[in-house]
Amino acid sequence: MTMEFSPSEILQMAEELERRGIDFYAGLIGKTNDPEAKKIFSLLENQEKQHLSFFQGIHQQLNEDRDSLVDTLDETTNYLGAIVENSVLGKSLKGMDLLQGDSSVSRALAVGIEVEKESVLFYQGLEVMILPQKREWLNRVIQEEKKHFLTLIEIKKDVDGRAI
Repeated sequence: MTMEFSPSEILQMAEELERRGIDFYAGLIGKTNDPEAKKIFSLLENQEKQHLSFFQGIHQQLNEDRDSLVDTLDETTNYLGAIVENSVLGKSLKGMDLLQGDSSVSRALAVGIEVEKESVLFYQGLEVMILPQKREWLNRVIQEEKKHFLTLIEIKKDVDGRAI
């Protein structure tokens, strides 16, 4: 059976996901000696901070004005619950060690790629919960997460190529 979440709980998860993203990229900054990689990870970390601020603002509006979010459909909360329960994203939100003893930059990048991919799916699921006039910012977050995904793939190719 899939868990169901209130809009407030889902926004709390989005905020926590962004906090973990901040920590993740800060950790990658500390693991690499490559100045270009440090620069990219720092940029991604700062973007996660902006995303956190966005979700905190939506959450504050929800607490102040019940009209901030659209009523959710059961299937939407079921979908988001399934993502949280059954994915790398869910493990990340629960604070599990996703590197499982392998803390190499290559492995960390692989985990980051999976989390970014699932973040996009999670945030796309939020779209129906947010009023149309608020969706532009969420869509920007989704686009940035897609860019993070592609950036991490490119960095991983470069890191793996140098390891040969």
